Amino acid sequence: MVYDKQTLYKWHVNRFITPNEKTSDEDKKPVGDFHFFNGKWILINRRLDSLYDKDLDKKIEIGQYVELTEDKKILLSTEDGGRLIIVQLVNN
Repeated sequence: MVYDKQTLYKWHVNRFITPNEKTSDEDKKPVGDFHFFNGKWILINRRLDSLYDKDLDKKIEIGQYVELTEDKKILLSTEDGGRLIIVQLVNN
């Protein structure tokens, strides 16, 4: 679940990274953020080298964004342990 201006960190992107007292300063920096912009949800890539829109088979470059739509598949990282997210939109 996300909210407007929520940040994404490396431990969200890769299952082998755990936030704890040993987390490096580099890994503590946000890698992306979510926004509700012009009536749409988007994920902005701030520092991910291999963010992919799997539906369009398109790389999302640093500084670009991907719109979050129902059942959209987004690969957060191609590295070992990288996570795939499948978007589900819920109206309240």
